[in-house]
Formats: sequence, C-alpha cells, structure tokens
Amino acid sequence: MQLFETVIWIIFGVTIGSFVNVCLDRLPLQFADDEKRQCLLNDNQAAPLLKEHLLNRTLSIFSPARSFCFSCGSQIHWFENIPLFSFLLNRACCRNCSTKLDSRLFWTEFLHGLWYAGLGWFFTGWITAFLFSINFSFLWILGYCWPCRQLQKSLLFAAAVLLTLNFIIYFS
Repeated sequence: MQLFETVIWIIFGVTIGSFVNVCLDRLPLQFADDEKRQCLLNDNQAAPLLKEHLLNRTLSIFSPARSFCFSCGSQIHWFENIPLFSFLLNRACCRNCSTKLDSRLFWTEFLHGLWYAGLGWFFTGWITAFLFSINFSFLWILGYCWPCRQLQKSLLFAAAVLLTLNFIIYFS
C-alpha cells in the first residue's frame, strides 16, 4: 500500500510542478512593467500569440487555458503536456518549431515529484504532507518570481494567507 501511495504522490507532485512552471512562465509577464512589456513586443523571436496577449494584457495563469510555445505560438496538445515524459519524448524541443526548451521545466517537475513523494512517504497523515508540499511549491514560485517588483506585493499577500492557513490547520 505504501508504494501505491508514493506513486500517487509522485503523480500529484509532477502535476503540481507542471502548474508551477506555468506560474513561473506567465506571472512575470502578467505583472511586467511597461518597459519590459515593450521590449518583449519588439522582440523578433517572440511568438505573435504571445505578443497579442502582452499587448491586450490578457496573459495570466489561467488565460489562455492551453499552454503554447513562446517562440512559435503553437498550442501544446494534450499528449505533449504530460509532465516529465513529454519533455523527454520531445527531446526538450518544441514539436512545431524545434526551439530548445529550458531545462528548468524538467527539473521543476522532477523535484516536485520527488519532494511530494518524500513527504507523502514520511508523514502518515496526508494533510500535513499536503500542506508542506503546497508550501514548497509556493516557495519555489516566490523564489523564482521575487525579482519582479510588481509581483512582490501579491506574493507577500499570498504568503500571509498561506501562513495563516498553516497555523489554523496545524494548531486546530
């Protein structure tokens, strides 16, 4: 039974790691200042779809709903969006334009799967493991996105909410 639960935690971890990658890619662009936004709009290597979202200020964690290549703008199919496996099967490249993908995508998903499995195995109750795992993911996002000044207040507010929830659950 322990092996089955560990596999479930791994699957859950790499899935959350995939969502963390979406946050790492989109949050700095969503909260980019006008200078950074203009620089990206003038970049010849940025996809027209990305430029359209930047221009209209419609890029967020949930919009567009489907992931896309930032170089060519092609939407990623469901079978290209399987954490870890898609990165390896596509040889770390976009299937459409062959642009090399950042290794951060793989390592974020891999380390999340490892961390979630380790906590799921170590803690007997799933609530404690889940809380520590979500904290890990949030700290990962916080550490990566901290240089984005426009994002700092939102991240600190989310950290305060998460910390409050941790205290309520831990001490109740």
